[in-house]
Amino acid sequence: MSKKTEQIYKGILKLEDLKNQISIINQLAKSKIASEISENERAEQAHHLENIEFEMSQAINSLKFWISSLYSYNGKSTSNAKKSASRENGKKGGRPPKEITNLKKRKIELEETVIPELKREKSITTDLEKEEKISSQISAYENELSEIEIRLDEYHKR
Repeated sequence: MSKKTEQIYKGILKLEDLKNQISIINQLAKSKIASEISENERAEQAHHLENIEFEMSQAINSLKFWISSLYSYNGKSTSNAKKSASRENGKKGGRPPKEITNLKKRKIELEETVIPELKREKSITTDLEKEEKISSQISAYENELSEIEIRLDEYHKR
């Protein structure tokens, strides 16, 4: 068990212990009639409750600290390969905008899947109408591909 997890469990146990102490004080207070409790006992109970309240706030703050530190290292690179890759990407301007990433994905999809499948389908079809329709689709996708390439070139020139 890690130190952080251990500290979290200790904090929980401390809070449970303090809750039990409060329950005992409440049971004692209920068992005695208000007239039977002396001023000293009331003051002692109030002081004990103040101490419990203080200890509870300390335990809660400790838990908050350990829980927040438990996840503080998420997402941080640890290997030298990750660090050097991150530096190289930073030199290139960092991560590209989502739009550029989507354009690159669409370009790959058109180049590797859509257009080749349509060309294959066009080569095996015997129906002239279907062949014309496929040719117009290929033309439309090639136009889209050229527009994507223009936009990507504009982005890389900046």
